Amino acid sequence: MVFLTWHEPVSLVLLAANTLLLLLVAGTAGLFAWHLDTPVVRSAGGRLCFFMLGSLAGGTWGLYGFFGEPTLPTCLLRQGLFSLGFAIFLSCLTVRSFQLVFIFKFSARLPTFFRAWVQNRGAGLFVMISSTIQLLICLIWLAVWTPLPTREYKHFPQLVVLGCTEANSLGFMLAVTYNGLLSISAFACSYLGKDLPENYNEAKCVTFSLLLNFVSWIAFFTMAIVYQGKYLPAVNALAMLSSLSGGFSGYFLPKCY
Repeated sequence: MVFLTWHEPVSLVLLAANTLLLLLVAGTAGLFAWHLDTPVVRSAGGRLCFFMLGSLAGGTWGLYGFFGEPTLPTCLLRQGLFSLGFAIFLSCLTVRSFQLVFIFKFSARLPTFFRAWVQNRGAGLFVMISSTIQLLICLIWLAVWTPLPTREYKHFPQLVVLGCTEANSLGFMLAVTYNGLLSISAFACSYLGKDLPENYNEAKCVTFSLLLNFVSWIAFFTMAIVYQGKYLPAVNALAMLSSLSGGFSGYFLPKCY
């Protein structure tokens, strides 16, 4: 029987990178809390930043479930934590980019919509609705297509590969597709803001991070089609880590600097 153990070199590299990302997220939260009233933090989203950092931290915890012998709790939580956490981050990124574009380009043309958006707290409402949709998708996924520990015999006659059934379910594809749609919306809003004032213009960094997200998941699904060995969870964890670290680096590191 084979599975991705904790002490293998590839596992140690991924675990070290994931732990470093978690520490950077925590350090950024502390840095932003220390400078909460500065123009840099305000332009980055103010208190919304802590919600975004919390969602990234939640997503990183899911990666620890890819190492060691698969169990029911790890199969249930590892993909769900990432999908929900990354969806919340993308929702915040989308609404933040949309607000900047609208304020600088369209608020004077559509003052009624702008006032209604502000008075009804449109940003918070969008994030709540968008995150709730992904939460419902994950709950339905876990209830109907429950990820379970599995043993794979077909591809390697002399080996039994231990894994989870999550990647073969419709619920997993729905969660990934929804995050893909959020990524496209965030990409579109960021691109529309490419000519904003310099202090508000993070289009290049955000665009690069979202492109990294797209490439990572395309590479994972390509690998999943041609390879079903014990290192497939490592490829999945790498795709998730690339998405999380790309989102964090593209949005928060320039603000920290």
